[in-house]
Amino acid sequence: MTASPEAALAAFRRDLEAAGLNLHGCLPIGRYDALVPPAWSARSLLPAAKSAVVLAAGGRRFFEAFSVSAEARQPDDPVDAFTRRTAMDAARRLGGRAVFAFERRAGAFADFVALARAAGLGADSRLGLLLHPVYGPWMSIRAVVLTPCVLPATPALAGFDPCGDCAAPCASACPAAAPRPQGFDVVRCAATRGVTPACRDRCDARRACVVGPEHRYAEAAERHHMRSLPGP
Repeated sequence: MTASPEAALAAFRRDLEAAGLNLHGCLPIGRYDALVPPAWSARSLLPAAKSAVVLAAGGRRFFEAFSVSAEARQPDDPVDAFTRRTAMDAARRLGGRAVFAFERRAGAFADFVALARAAGLGADSRLGLLLHPVYGPWMSIRAVVLTPCVLPATPALAGFDPCGDCAAPCASACPAAAPRPQGFDVVRCAATRGVTPACRDRCDARRACVVGPEHRYAEAAERHHMRSLPGP
């Protein structure tokens, strides 16, 4: 017997949450298309798509689930492989297709930060990261599922301005002083990581954020995220 749409959606969410992809925001397909390069459009990837679900991982659960997966024993890109399998399996529940933040299409990445922002998963910050109201900077945006299902849109966050009246302990903690009111200085950050050993495995600015500190990644997870950043 074919599952009802409600049952399929419940199974979709259950599978993702078991894998630590516990944050989901939904966009109508026209809004998704407006935020991605042409090669990423629904017309190119899944012409029947009506909705796009942005998948993110908040807190420690994603890396914990990955650590006990078969992919954790792979030598090459194990976290991406775990993400790919999990999101693709979940997408099938909704007759959809998963696309990933680590992919290029026609030489272009999609702006997953813009997609997550539009889907209500966070607000901009001095750290150059989206801050989630609960998980703060301890969130990673992993994938988008395009689906023919018509799902309720998740509005962008309103009234959440985490850096507006903050004393910015992130800026004081950063050896590069990269977090700035006018935006995060990526060049200074990358240059400092190249010569400061401590910055290769952790981000003191991120650790200093006052939103969601109890959800800080375990050391192995933070090290993975830091070493996957582009160098100077």
